[in-house]
Amino acid sequence: MSALRDWLTSRTPAPPDALILPVEDASGDLTATLADAGALVLTQALTGEGERSGAYDLLAADGLLTYACESAAGAVDPEVDLLQILERVGRRSG
Repeated sequence: MSALRDWLTSRTPAPPDALILPVEDASGDLTATLADAGALVLTQALTGEGERSGAYDLLAADGLLTYACESAAGAVDPEVDLLQILERVGRRSG
């Protein structure tokens, strides 16, 4: 299991089984990986034009971005990481 999957599995509460988070088993910067995945799914939700599946994408984006913020909060300099999350989301969504 990757470091990212290990970290996600250790979260309390764990994501619901019905909500599959679209995150690759990537190594590297957890915060950046989660933020990029959240921004990508948010973009998908916004382009759904009112489709019901967009609600699930929105929930997944919320979960991923929340986890990214949680990961950033544990960093040496959380402010820098949190600002990078905002930049990543801003680049993706417009």
